[in-house]
Amino acid sequence: MTSIFCSSLVKSQSLATPVSMAETDIKGSLDLPKGFTPIADILTEGKVKMQSFINVIGVVIDYRPPVSTRKDFKCQIRLVDLSSQESQGKLDFDIFRPDVKHMPECGVGDVLVIYQAKIQQRGYIGILSNWSTAIHVYSAAKIPSPPQPALDYLAPSGRDQGLKSSLQAKEYVSWLYHTIDKTYLPSVEEFKVQAIQAMNIRTKFCELKDVRGDNFHDLIVQVVQPPLSRGDKVTLYVSDYTENHVFRNYAWIGQHEDGGRDGDPYGYTSGKPHKSAHTDWTGPYGKKTLQITCYEPHASFIERNVKVGSWVRLLNVQIKFGSDNANLEGFLREDRGIFAEKLSVEVLHPQEDPENISCELKNALRRKRDYEKDKKAQLREMKSSEQTGKKRPATDQPGEKRPNAKERRRHQRARAAEKAKIAEASNTPPQVLNYQGGLIYRSPVYILWTNRGQVVCENPERTVVPVPEILQPATYEVTTQGNQVAVSLPFTCAQYRVNVRVIDFHPPKLQDFATSRKVTEFDVLSDDSGSDFDDSDEDDHRNLNNFVSERVWEWRFALRLQDATLAKDAKVEGDRNEDNSFWVVVDNMDAQLLTGLDACDLRTNPEDLAKLKEKMFILWGNLEEKKSNELAVSASKNIPKNKAAKQTIERPPLDSSDDEDAGKSAKGNAVKIPTTNVPFTCCVRQYGVKVSEPKSAKANAGDGKRWQRVFGLFGTKISGT
Repeated sequence: MTSIFCSSLVKSQSLATPVSMAETDIKGSLDLPKGFTPIADILTEGKVKMQSFINVIGVVIDYRPPVSTRKDFKCQIRLVDLSSQESQGKLDFDIFRPDVKHMPECGVGDVLVIYQAKIQQRGYIGILSNWSTAIHVYSAAKIPSPPQPALDYLAPSGRDQGLKSSLQAKEYVSWLYHTIDKTYLPSVEEFKVQAIQAMNIRTKFCELKDVRGDNFHDLIVQVVQPPLSRGDKVTLYVSDYTENHVFRNYAWIGQHEDGGRDGDPYGYTSGKPHKSAHTDWTGPYGKKTLQITCYEPHASFIERNVKVGSWVRLLNVQIKFGSDNANLEGFLREDRGIFAEKLSVEVLHPQEDPENISCELKNALRRKRDYEKDKKAQLREMKSSEQTGKKRPATDQPGEKRPNAKERRRHQRARAAEKAKIAEASNTPPQVLNYQGGLIYRSPVYILWTNRGQVVCENPERTVVPVPEILQPATYEVTTQGNQVAVSLPFTCAQYRVNVRVIDFHPPKLQDFATSRKVTEFDVLSDDSGSDFDDSDEDDHRNLNNFVSERVWEWRFALRLQDATLAKDAKVEGDRNEDNSFWVVVDNMDAQLLTGLDACDLRTNPEDLAKLKEKMFILWGNLEEKKSNELAVSASKNIPKNKAAKQTIERPPLDSSDDEDAGKSAKGNAVKIPTTNVPFTCCVRQYGVKVSEPKSAKANAGDGKRWQRVFGLFGTKISGT
């Protein structure tokens, strides 16, 4: 990468002897060409609209050579002009391009003419390239004295070459270069050293678990406590959710600083409150937090732009033992020399540009997500233990065995599953075509006519696969010692086209097909579903925070599909042959395609609920009406009064084809309604998800995890109204 900029450094050797403005023999002045914006106006907040596109002419004072990002190459150039010279303002220009050959090569004192750059603000105001940006580089060594225009420039990309600079812009380039105070520019040697240091910036990045004393590191961390201002310096407490054994141990309020028992790294579950511990500490607990003292000019920037929860990139942080000589601390000082005012703090905004998040930040977000999940589970277990302790008799009976946390959770899941079987009758179907036994249902002829041709799917050229073939256990043949051996796999990644009919759905009420969750910082992660942070207990649902915090609605339901060809062989109508039916999940994006509707609160939007009913009626006929009747009869017999305000909706057995006996509880008073669910063709994918597994022998996906086979609907659309 050194060859990219070495030639540009050599061509600027003429700047080695600074020339002040007083030594120049320039008479008169030139106005900035029409259509260009002074750098001082860009840096003044409120003068230029953010996210707008502008043209700029500036002199290069700093250049960071290209480095590879996830999809592109990035370089950064720092510019000044006459408007920013007095205030010592500097404009950072971030350039992203897919090929390093299209990156500009700059030396100190070169003049850049930039067209259609976008103004951005991420803690500081700068400009950003985009697909329409054109860059012309005028080498300092080739710029003639005014009034002669600068004719020779470099245009590294096709876009740069396609846009020509005006004569006024070329004349201004000559005038600007010979007018600006050269003492404001670094020497060639300083420029070269800074460029080399910038190339090594990625090698200095380090996670907190790997930092060592007497070293300098670049960090990507989250501020976990409000910044503490102390005159000319600011103290930050930061974490990337890795653990370092030489960090201070921040224990939970119920723990001494030495921590809790084995298997309790955060110190939640035992011990008495200790006043000398960090009683106002809100996490993360354990040895996951580094204290960093920041000096000017970084301190002022942090006071204005950084708050608790901010993700920041910190450059050149000195790591050493603190005054107690027991724990590592960080120190962020000002750079020396010409770059003394350069900021080493950048505020990161992952949600504003999720496509260009660095791998380091994504990994830190994943670690935080896992930490929050573990913390929530441990606190829930602790709360359950406290409640059990309150209900315990004053004197334990000898020989009496109390259930442990795992057994309590199993009982809770059993109770939740029992609740999920109880549901209220839904609204009266809108289409009244037949009346039998006091129940309303739709005509089978009407159902067949409505469905015909209105469910379409992708890949029409693919052969339809029988469901029993899909449900066969996944195997992979390998050759060992000359013999073919079939190895059983927990799942396989495959896609199928099937001819099926819907015989069941979950949740049992259409009002629950859409669910809401809080918007979190983890939404930018492609492997995050948000389900880990849904409010899962009654206290959370009654919390005012659920109503005032930003929430997003998503589709979340499942369909039980039965092979349409094999279904006719069933002995009794409605039987679910164990080898020809299976559950498929329908996630948010695929549900949007299926229904053509955006998820919302269906309980408070009856019009959207009616649209959903009509859509699903095309898909499954009168199945919802029949199921509602069965549930209504069951509810009238079995639902106790004054149940909990919320029912926990358990996920159906996604990989199960066992007979669930759905609808059998409606025997007796229920009138048999013929099911009119007609067959259709759809696309189904098979994949695997990690689920909890307490038995180590079955944990084939890591510690305490195993793979679970799952089927999902995709590429299918109900084209009716």
